[in-house]
Amino acid sequence: MCGICFSLHTQSTSVPIDYTPLNARGPDFQNQYGPISLTSDFYVTFAVSVLALRGYKQEQPFIDEDGNILLYNGEIYEGPLQIKPDDNDGILLSNHLKTCSNEIDICNLISKLEGCFAFIYFQKKTNSLYYGRDRLGRRSLMYSITNDTQSNLKMILSSVRLNHLSYTELDSNILHKLTVLSTDNTFKIETFPYIHSMIDSFPSEPPDVLLNEFESNSIFQNISTTFLSQLQAAVQRRIVNLPSLCRQCKRLTDSNLRPINGCQHAKLAILFSGGIDSTVLTVLADRILPINEPIDLLNVAFFSDVFVPPADRQTGLEALTELNPARQWNFVKIDVNVKELQHYRENIIKNVIYPCSTVLDDSIGSALWFAARGNGVLHPDNISYESSAEVLLSGLGADEQLAGYSRHRSTFQTSGWKALEDELDMEINRISKRNLGRDDRVISSLGKEVRFPFLDEQVVDYLHSIPIWYKADLRLGRGIGEKYLLRYVARQYLSLPQSSTYPKRAIQFGSRIAKLESRKEKASDQCARLTTDNNNIDNED
Repeated sequence: MCGICFSLHTQSTSVPIDYTPLNARGPDFQNQYGPISLTSDFYVTFAVSVLALRGYKQEQPFIDEDGNILLYNGEIYEGPLQIKPDDNDGILLSNHLKTCSNEIDICNLISKLEGCFAFIYFQKKTNSLYYGRDRLGRRSLMYSITNDTQSNLKMILSSVRLNHLSYTELDSNILHKLTVLSTDNTFKIETFPYIHSMIDSFPSEPPDVLLNEFESNSIFQNISTTFLSQLQAAVQRRIVNLPSLCRQCKRLTDSNLRPINGCQHAKLAILFSGGIDSTVLTVLADRILPINEPIDLLNVAFFSDVFVPPADRQTGLEALTELNPARQWNFVKIDVNVKELQHYRENIIKNVIYPCSTVLDDSIGSALWFAARGNGVLHPDNISYESSAEVLLSGLGADEQLAGYSRHRSTFQTSGWKALEDELDMEINRISKRNLGRDDRVISSLGKEVRFPFLDEQVVDYLHSIPIWYKADLRLGRGIGEKYLLRYVARQYLSLPQSSTYPKRAIQFGSRIAKLESRKEKASDQCARLTTDNNNIDNED
């Protein structure tokens, strides 16, 4: 995980930018490079912060012998790079980009990569800048085009908001190219859509019988086993090469990121509600990690004088009883009161949620920030605990692909199978701006990285190829019909008979943060708590 930034300006000295929010994303290393002259009127400066999680520790930016410069944030798992477990994927990407002659070559290369990433690449021979996010937008990258006469700043690209400028999230699934026009002292931006090859859909018609009466069908059996195999492989790609040291122990040593002997603390944490999505990921992670590795389960709840948190986490505690008893599970109860929520929202959370600004963004972003921070007490002894794992797993993406939201049930009941299938396509197409940029900025502000197995490219492509009536059957009741395929896999193959029946409870409702401060707001309303400069609260710790 890294924070990356590029600025285009018209003076030969660095633009005064406060990189503090960028540096919070990468506590292991920070660097600025430049200014570099593009023309007599334009200069560029690069800034980067690094959280070293994979391969050997490597400083950035990556600069090859031809003077090409790469800033890279994320993880690449599959594709043309042929990454080995201890390789640094940023270096491999830099080497492959060097062989590209033009924007088509670069677009073809980026299109074939599988992983969560954002990048900024300066190609010296053409004086051009290429930049983009992965096709689903799992890593944040924003831009601001400005005319700051005091600093002569013309444009800035950044993982997170800097200098209180107005930013727009970069479209995912598109390669962007910036070229400076020396003839008239301007620059232009071109875009090139990524190229994908999707799996062909199964030829099929909606079954007349209910899906729970269709389980013995050979087509459904093949789908369920293939889906499980794909999802387990996605989890493995994301946790097979975890750091051997947790954050706490990494800070205590100056040795290589992976010394011979690692520490005994958790290196992996799971955003754990006890719902079907997070519990399935937890069981799959348990299958992959050595049994002596503890895993943190982060469970957040909000409370006020009206209600207290213990009742909120009943689902999580019940799911805990279905997990492997031989593993050390650190179930972290994270209880947040209203005053603490208001303090951290005003001072940190609203800045990293930006430019997202709805009531839903406030609820989900705040819940994720406190959960990812991992400060709470351990169940059942109520001993104070702070998670020092720097890699987190999230179940985001299951609902969007398997019809898990209540709005999907309404669509199906009103308009049928085709309308539901179209809505799920829309969910994936908008997930980068609706969820992923925000979630990346929120969690990365803590110097941690979140990974999304349900949004693995191979999982997404496979689920896209399956007709909706093999994935969900909303003729069946809550806790059964939505995400039916996942529930079947959990019950049939993962020994989760109880967890497989829990109805969906979104994090803003399961944690009780929704309606905590106002019961009259709608999720889509603009949230004044995020957009005003002062919420008139006591900001003392």
